[in-house]
Amino acid sequence: MQHELPRPIDGHLKESLQTLCSIGAPSGHEDVIVRTLFDHFVGRGLSPEVDRLGQVSVTILGTDPAANRTLVSAHLDQLGLVVSNVREDGFVKFVRLGGVPERVLPGTRITIKTRSGNVPGVVGLKSHHVTPAEDKYKALPTSELYLDVGAQSVDEVAKLGITIGDPCCYEYHWTDLANGRFSTVSLDDRLGVVALLALVDRLIDQEREGILHIAFTTQEEFHVRGTLALVEKYNPDIVINVDVSPACDTPELSGVSAVSLGGGPVISRLSFHGRGTLGGLIPHPALLEAAEQAALAACTKYQYEVIIGLINDAAFVPMSTAEGIATIGISIPVRYTHSPVETGELRDVEGTIDLLERLTHVTAHLDLSRVKRPPSGG
Repeated sequence: MQHELPRPIDGHLKESLQTLCSIGAPSGHEDVIVRTLFDHFVGRGLSPEVDRLGQVSVTILGTDPAANRTLVSAHLDQLGLVVSNVREDGFVKFVRLGGVPERVLPGTRITIKTRSGNVPGVVGLKSHHVTPAEDKYKALPTSELYLDVGAQSVDEVAKLGITIGDPCCYEYHWTDLANGRFSTVSLDDRLGVVALLALVDRLIDQEREGILHIAFTTQEEFHVRGTLALVEKYNPDIVINVDVSPACDTPELSGVSAVSLGGGPVISRLSFHGRGTLGGLIPHPALLEAAEQAALAACTKYQYEVIIGLINDAAFVPMSTAEGIATIGISIPVRYTHSPVETGELRDVEGTIDLLERLTHVTAHLDLSRVKRPPSGG
């Protein structure tokens, strides 16, 4: 199926986002969205590169070869499931691909992406009328869950084209809400993707001093290391990673963080996974100040984030070269992250694009040294 993005993206953010979210691209299976971006950039007169991981990048040249080289990234993939076995009675077993919360799975509509096409299914759940009271508030592990595709035997599952190892994702939908908000799947990180596509639209005809690489990574939800291959390829001085941040302005998350929907782009002050993977990011101080000033110059309100439990493609970038890379995370607030009803607001995306446009111009000659020279004559 062909997916064509409106051109320019910047004038059709909502339509572009709907197209991007409709493309099922679980980690490791991003080829359709990779092709969509590749064709889009070719149509814009650019020369996109695609590496063996499926990571797409375009380069906007600068006039000053001595200026800082900047890489801006967002990830293409989404979390999902993987078919792990088929029962004799035709029910399909699965494992998680990325951080899918088990508690949202029962009763969820799923699309299985087979080699011969998409197959619909639902995650089964125990009928309410016969659920014991002690089970009504339990979140079952994936080992106790299954997909119902309507089949009644292993052979019928095979005839549908389903094989072990096939990826699955939440079924696509789009729901418009009040106040310019919307709910859909895979806003993590299609919001970042659409923001960078719009950024390219704005910068493509602007003269700049430093080289800028705009890149779209793969398998972030699986191993959060895709940017490392791009760092090896482009040897940037600066990396700006664009992802989503959990909006904690709903009743159950009040006080967890200061991030709210509609509050504008999020500048991360600290993120740390804290669950086995000792990874996270503290932004480079010069980049932090530059991002703040860029938001002010763009008249864009912004918000800070300090969060434990979050990790993304920026986590392992700073120490990935001998010199080190100045890195910062800029995020877009999203409610109900990793669920089938992720909820966002377009104004936050627009503010993020404005901030990034200003920031990517000032990074060219940003002083990244950690020991400043004293003023002369002092």
